[in-house]
Amino acid sequence: MHPLMKEGESIRVESFDPNTVSVGDIITFEKEDTYITHRLLWTKTRDNGIELITRGDNEINIDPPVSPDHVLGKVAALQRGSQTLQLKTPFWRFMNRLLGIIFLVETICILFYRSRVGPCSPLRTFVPARCKPSHPYRHLRNRVLRFVTGIIA
Repeated sequence: MHPLMKEGESIRVESFDPNTVSVGDIITFEKEDTYITHRLLWTKTRDNGIELITRGDNEINIDPPVSPDHVLGKVAALQRGSQTLQLKTPFWRFMNRLLGIIFLVETICILFYRSRVGPCSPLRTFVPARCKPSHPYRHLRNRVLRFVTGIIA
């Protein structure tokens, strides 16, 4: 979840109703004896209940669907040094929703790109990684996130 959350920072997790989660909420869930904190992109309704689709802010791929049974809760606060970011304030609810929508659109674009270009395309094979359009975009996105969280935190 870098740059919003950095390794070693403490978070406060509160329980929540899986039916009331929204795009952009940051949730903590357990997967294979590991706790993961990622942003919620969307929910899927299945015959056996709800599945949550998440992704880390600095990741390209989405996580496998998460059952609400494995979710510990929603992140309510983040301890950064001597300061505490209360993620339940109107500003942070707005920012998390906005970031969730941005990352959802980004994920859809990545999935569309992968479906159209394919793994054997000459474009993916011969264009150096530093020249691909996603790298300048990710660099700019991470700088903006660091700037916003740096001002507030």
